[in-house]
Amino acid sequence: MVSEELTQFTPCDECSRAMPKTKKIHQGKRYCATCYPRLFKRRMCGGCGNFARLPIFDLAARCTGCARDKPCVRCGRRDFKLGCMTPYGPACKSCVPYFREPEQCEVCGKVSRRLATNTQSGLRSCPTCSGPAAATCTACRRHRVLVQGESGSLLCRPCHELGNIDCGTCGQSMPAGKGRECDDCYWLRTFNARLTIDVAGFSTATMSKVFGDFGAWLLKETGPQPAALKIHRHFMFFSEMEKHWGQLATYEQLLESFGASGLRKAELPMRWLRAVGRVVVDEVAREHHTEMRRVADLLESVVEPNFKDILKRYHANLLVKVEQGGASVRSVRLALRPAVDLLHLAGSQGAAMPTQRTLEHFWHSSPGQLAAVTGFVNFLNRTFVLKLESRPDKRLMEKARRRKKEKALRLLISERQEGGAFERKWIAAALAYFHGISKVSSQRLTYVAADYKAVPGFNVTYGGDLLWVPSCDGFPSLGDGKEGPDESGHPDQ
Repeated sequence: MVSEELTQFTPCDECSRAMPKTKKIHQGKRYCATCYPRLFKRRMCGGCGNFARLPIFDLAARCTGCARDKPCVRCGRRDFKLGCMTPYGPACKSCVPYFREPEQCEVCGKVSRRLATNTQSGLRSCPTCSGPAAATCTACRRHRVLVQGESGSLLCRPCHELGNIDCGTCGQSMPAGKGRECDDCYWLRTFNARLTIDVAGFSTATMSKVFGDFGAWLLKETGPQPAALKIHRHFMFFSEMEKHWGQLATYEQLLESFGASGLRKAELPMRWLRAVGRVVVDEVAREHHTEMRRVADLLESVVEPNFKDILKRYHANLLVKVEQGGASVRSVRLALRPAVDLLHLAGSQGAAMPTQRTLEHFWHSSPGQLAAVTGFVNFLNRTFVLKLESRPDKRLMEKARRRKKEKALRLLISERQEGGAFERKWIAAALAYFHGISKVSSQRLTYVAADYKAVPGFNVTYGGDLLWVPSCDGFPSLGDGKEGPDESGHPDQ
């Protein structure tokens, strides 16, 4: 019977008996002192010609010296210190962690291949947890192991021992922990190196000079650190200009190539172009291009071929009005939005063409789009000989609008919060529901807390009138089984 002490030892891979000490490791397998002389016999190595104990089950095996005299199986280096012998060959000390099984750090719990036993705690920990705790030095702002100074502040060792030293570049005083140069000198050197790389990336001397001038302006405008961090990202903007025009482009050319959204991303280059007078921004052209892009996105949002053809024909009909001066591109976009939503709704219902039921559903869900969708309904009636009612019953629309306002209140009740911002949002929604006052600016509301018949609420001054609305606290949460607000403006009891 094997004792409990022996069961804690590693078993031999040949006889499975527990062994206090491994006698031989060959190709990842461990052999005990009993199996080793039986399985490893002395014979001549086929590589070097010397005698060595080699396995009888592997006639092609070589001695330890020949096995180690190979390049690292991972990095291929030949001149290295042996880290371990893997089943594939020798591995250097740098590559040993890549052949270990990942284990969990006993300190932070993260999985790592580089665990080591801490001599002080005795725990197997990853490199992050193995060293002493580090924090940010209050002087140099570097993340290092800190010591407590005489004043009680936590400093890194250079700042604690040396204090302030002179920058090796500009001579200004700086914390010793920063090293040889101050932050401004480091970032200025980094900026100049990156600018030199970018300037060399242009194929023409003209654009190289242009980008150099932009870099000098950027450094003066933002400072060394922001300039060093941002200079690379602006290279592509000027590179595209060189590729398309070989020089600085006009605003119209830039707008056509990059679009309004692309020019917004290139804010700093555009500011420089305006500052040096090379570009004059055309607000009208930018707004026109933006609306055209939004119209194109709406046309592409419809995928079903039949609906796509309907939308294109409606768009062509709207463009005729634009050419005649009866509409603008913005009005075209505003007319296409409800048309797209109606077609999407018809597609979700499996209809080949919008029906009266589809239209009524659209009115209920989007009562504010009643006037906007009427033009599209009339177009469908004219073009496809449909008989859709373009105007719903007024009482029906009023109920739909009220349901939408009630939905907004219910949403606020379910997301109730503390603070003035939520109070203003609640009061604006309550004014719309209880008093029919829509589009109220919540930031311009004037109100005071006031109870009415023991119900908490607010007195709101609007348009010279004093109105009262209940507070959100006067309503139970929706999870209590209550219905929420009623027509009178008081919570259900």
